[in-house]
Amino acid sequence: MSGNDFHGNPPEDGDEGYDEAYEAHRAALWDMLMAYADQHDLADGFLSDLVSDLGLSLRMVAYAAETERPSVGGLRLDLDRYAREMGESVREAKKGAGEFIAEAKAARDAEAAAEGEAAEGEVAEGLAAEGETTVPEPEADAEEVPEVAAESAETAASPEKTAALTGARAFPRRQ
Repeated sequence: MSGNDFHGNPPEDGDEGYDEAYEAHRAALWDMLMAYADQHDLADGFLSDLVSDLGLSLRMVAYAAETERPSVGGLRLDLDRYAREMGESVREAKKGAGEFIAEAKAARDAEAAAEGEAAEGEVAEGLAAEGETTVPEPEADAEEVPEVAAESAETAASPEKTAALTGARAFPRRQ
């Protein structure tokens, strides 16, 4: 396949241009995929299977389209390269598993905190309508770690954006 090619050719400004283009297109595709998954209520695991299948199909199409004289043997060799590249990506993801899980847990905590704040607001509105003026205090979670609580409070303003950015940021990049 084309490796680091961009539209069939290396970018004029070298690896930096490729990296910038890669990240920009990756972010745009991520956003489109997440919007599609939300619209159709697709589970993350199911979406992962779909995207993996598409990636393999696109790799085969790229070989056939970009090779002067494609052959069965050549495609098999390219698929072997693809399998090695995916194996390297998985190994890199395993190395960053601890960081990924920490970020994912923080994003989930932030989302739960934001949902709790929204529920508190609804309770306050309901009490105000009934003439009450005090809102019950939420119970403290004895197991909550102070660092996570502080991080969750910082990100609670936009849990959807935080969760999407966490996933996009933590997912291994193609090398």
